[in-house]
Amino acid sequence: MPLELTKHIIAARNILFGTGYFLILSLPEGWKITRSYLQPDVHSSVQRENLTWVEAGQTDQIVYHPLKRVAFDLMIQIKRGKHDDLQGKGVQVSSQGTQLVCGHQAAYCLGEVQQGLIRKKTVKTLRLLFHCPELNRTIILHFTGKCQDADLREIYDSLSSLECH
Repeated sequence: MPLELTKHIIAARNILFGTGYFLILSLPEGWKITRSYLQPDVHSSVQRENLTWVEAGQTDQIVYHPLKRVAFDLMIQIKRGKHDDLQGKGVQVSSQGTQLVCGHQAAYCLGEVQQGLIRKKTVKTLRLLFHCPELNRTIILHFTGKCQDADLREIYDSLSSLECH
């Protein structure tokens, strides 16, 4: 049975420069997204048709499921040009490979990472990286949180519906 997905626009709004889109993330039914306390950081943007897309920048979001009481920190980095570093340093990889995202080949890894300075705790992570040649930008997503493998797999399964241009 296919997943029922809801689209979430992740963008930065500025009174002088308008709205710059990072991406459009489709999440399974019941999952929600909200901005973290950190403001988005936009270094440059590019125009395509009537939309402005972030060409270089970063934003932090929180993806959560209120009924399951599960939350992930989501960091989205956009870099100008093509980059290949998935930033897997410190990750104990349990699964890795490639998948098609918005028509682009994406590298991903699922695993665990240590978090915290003094009292380290182990949390799950999903990392995804792909290059969008239409806008000449590399998109890196980091989902990190304490959850069951099935929750992280549910998010992973929805990433093929992500829109980047």
